[in-house]
Amino acid sequence: MNLFDFALTMELDGEAYYKELAAKTVHPDLKAVLEGLAAEERRHYDIIKAAQGGEWGIVPEQPALSDVPNVFADKTFDLADQERTIPRLKAEPIDLYRAALDKEKESVSLYQELAQKAASPEETALCQKLREEEAKHVELMDNIVEMLNRVQDWVESAEFNHQEIY
Repeated sequence: MNLFDFALTMELDGEAYYKELAAKTVHPDLKAVLEGLAAEERRHYDIIKAAQGGEWGIVPEQPALSDVPNVFADKTFDLADQERTIPRLKAEPIDLYRAALDKEKESVSLYQELAQKAASPEETALCQKLREEEAKHVELMDNIVEMLNRVQDWVESAEFNHQEIY
């Protein structure tokens, strides 16, 4: 299997993985993020397909997460909504997100390794671009895991523990 075929398979597997996670997610905002990540993996697939066909031009930025609602845009604070949101976030299976974070970290390492072993400058450039894309996913998944950890900590010990500001 050549580099392109391997990368195509990996990106399709990533898309399926995020769709599966989205289907298991309770919180609608997290579901939107995971669906956005699935779309990003599909975009990576399209980038690789174009590169495989010799189209090494500039890849347009099409961030699939641009449609995800900004939870901070609404400045109103509705206690009733917060009372519904906290339990939903607490119910999220955090291990799924940790596993996704680990997979994204592995992807970054793998694309870095493939870039070093690439047979041509084009393959090197493709691997570096994909590594950068996957690094963005690492940051996003790390933030989700951190948020879910903090919700868990807050719910378990809100009245006894003063958490750092984040």
